[in-house]
Amino acid sequence: MPTPEGVFVADCLEFTRTMPGGGIDLVYVDPPFFSQKTRRSGSGAFRDTWVDKGAYLGWLLERLRGFWPLLRPGGTLWVHLDHHAVHAVKVALDEAFGEDAFRNEIIWCYNGGAVPRTDFPRKHDNLLRYVKRGPATFNVLRRPFKANTQAVGRHSTYSRHVAIDLGAGTPITDWWDDIPTVTGWSPERVGFPTQKPLGLLRRIIEATSEAGDLVADFFCGSGTTLLAAKELGRRYLGVDVSPEAVDLARMRLAQGERLFQDGV
Repeated sequence: MPTPEGVFVADCLEFTRTMPGGGIDLVYVDPPFFSQKTRRSGSGAFRDTWVDKGAYLGWLLERLRGFWPLLRPGGTLWVHLDHHAVHAVKVALDEAFGEDAFRNEIIWCYNGGAVPRTDFPRKHDNLLRYVKRGPATFNVLRRPFKANTQAVGRHSTYSRHVAIDLGAGTPITDWWDDIPTVTGWSPERVGFPTQKPLGLLRRIIEATSEAGDLVADFFCGSGTTLLAAKELGRRYLGVDVSPEAVDLARMRLAQGERLFQDGV
């Protein structure tokens, strides 16, 4: 049975139990964060409230363990979380998949929102990257050098000055502070709660997949992952339990197809 493609309304646990193994190149998931809130917006809502952290971890880890066999050898799993549960999830995934499968923790930094009076503001998310044993895909992505580095045309090491290629730029590290969040006035905002920016998903997909690969998102929400995959020439599979979210994802994909055909 071939691995399905497209966008589907389903609980991801039940859906993935029917799928063959080894057919997916990249899985990105942006699940509930254990925020203990119900997230609402104009075009959707989802519950992120739990009896306790144990209940949340049991629910999430059952699904993440189910996604792992669906990856091809060398396939990549990205898990997008924040301070509420990321550390407990990483410990559990190290045990489930092996510590050698863990490759990176990406820190995505941003600004905006409320600022507490008694703590440092929490302004970052954590993205865990795991790779299944096998020939992994990794494409080095680059960004412009800082202005002072561009001015002198080189950077220094402990032993020598090293010439740099100003045109190529410097490799992107595991600290991403150049991708803004989707704000209320963002042109790409569709009103779905916790919508992630296209720039974030483009970077993930460009770095860890190739054209023609199958990219899956089993908490696809408004379809940002799927839209980024489509734009970059990848195949896509999206699953969400919310019919409203899937309708929105399908609409965005259809609009993106029209823009592509019009050359926009």
